[in-house]
Amino acid sequence: MKKNSRFMSLCLSLAMLFGALVLPSSAGAAYGDRITITGTNFYAGGQQIFMNGANTPWNSWNDFGGSFDYTWWDNHFQTLRNNGINSTRIWITCDGEVGININSSGVVSGATTAHWNNLDSLFQIAQNRGVYVMATLMSFDHFKNTHTNYNSWRNMLSTNANIDSYVNNYLIPFVNRYKNNPWLWSIDLMNEPDWVYEDAAAGQIAWARLQTYFAKAAVAIHQNSNILTTVGLGMVKYNSATQSGSTGNKISDATLQAQVSNTLAKVDFYSPHYYGWQDPYFGIPFYMTPTAFGIVHDRPVVIGESPALGSTGHTITSDFANAYTNGYAGVMPWTSNGVDANGSITNLGPATQAFRDAHYNLVFPPATGDSAKFNFENNSLQSFFGRNGLAVSASTDRAYAGSYSLKMTSSATGVATYYAQLDNPSGLSANTTLTFRVWVPSGAAIASIQPYVQSNNWTWYGNYQTYASLTKNAWNTITLTTPSGAATPMKNIGVELVTTGAWSGSIYVDSIN
Repeated sequence: MKKNSRFMSLCLSLAMLFGALVLPSSAGAAYGDRITITGTNFYAGGQQIFMNGANTPWNSWNDFGGSFDYTWWDNHFQTLRNNGINSTRIWITCDGEVGININSSGVVSGATTAHWNNLDSLFQIAQNRGVYVMATLMSFDHFKNTHTNYNSWRNMLSTNANIDSYVNNYLIPFVNRYKNNPWLWSIDLMNEPDWVYEDAAAGQIAWARLQTYFAKAAVAIHQNSNILTTVGLGMVKYNSATQSGSTGNKISDATLQAQVSNTLAKVDFYSPHYYGWQDPYFGIPFYMTPTAFGIVHDRPVVIGESPALGSTGHTITSDFANAYTNGYAGVMPWTSNGVDANGSITNLGPATQAFRDAHYNLVFPPATGDSAKFNFENNSLQSFFGRNGLAVSASTDRAYAGSYSLKMTSSATGVATYYAQLDNPSGLSANTTLTFRVWVPSGAAIASIQPYVQSNNWTWYGNYQTYASLTKNAWNTITLTTPSGAATPMKNIGVELVTTGAWSGSIYVDSIN
């Protein structure tokens, strides 16, 4: 079979990983679709989804535009997925010292090239590993007098014009850059603004200024995208009109629309935080309904932070189970990577795995049909065939969407390279992103999987994936993009399977779109 060297293929794969973000999956898909809201629940592709989540706030403080480590984030997202975690909350800037261009007067002019490049990589990793991201844009840390530019951020909130500079020159470009990637499921406008209001070290800025920012930002996000919005309040008393010490819900629709007269000035869901020190004041949310916790339950409620070690007197596994029973739409403990003493994936992982195993279709909602171009429905191979002795069949063993997938069965007696291929595919053009769903078993003697396309002049475009990088016993989403200069019509499309030695077994391919 004529193709370029493995080195060229790997280079192309890396280029695609760092390149343009992919569009949403096929219409029949569920997990991986844009998350929407109906009532008090989240949905993906029409199927309810519970945010079996985590916080991965940073690896190296101010990662994006700073010391971003692609390999660390890629490996950690795979760890999240392996532990049944379908979503994580990430701080896009930690204190505003890196990434965003802001002057001493509080006027924002944009962001650095490194910031955008690093975020491009982050959201491509989210797509590749299949983990939804809640992007937290800023924190009370921006306003604390513990770093050089804190006054710049206080000044940003001080006038409507300065807030507009942030919204117009940073937030809207952020939204437009990533709004077609459904793995960016929500934007948290600020981490724990409570402390910006209460703490002298953070400026004790009036709620009206914070609310003006929330309202203007929410309108901009809603006008430009379908990304969901929230504010991660540190104490439920500021998310409630009835809790102990409350002076009203500071992010209610009415409160935000009093600052900006627009029905889009609203948060789509609530995401209050919980820690044990709050027990005597507010109680433990997992063991009461959102209403009993003091929240008007007219939209989804996620516990946006809580200790990965578990709530006071309870296991983290029990916290997840009871949160779901009591009507919460997700739990996102702090943290998956152990940034402090509240725990890590070692503590969190058993709980998220247990919830996944008990409610698999709620964590990874199954598709209800398959409208992809190559879907193998109705027992059809759609002219795909096996090369080098590979057996192929349309199978109902498992399917990413619909009822059938393409089953690729190896009977290798040693190291072997197989191909499932379709010659002369119609409708494939240059500058096209292709999405493949591939299921691989655990314990297999597989070296690599590589979806590919060959152009009219036999140039090979592939996305090489080592077996170690793939999630086992699950569907992996792999994308590749044909460049604008690719010669058409395409010669073929397929999936390469390379074994490390003797192996009899099968992988499955579905929903190629």
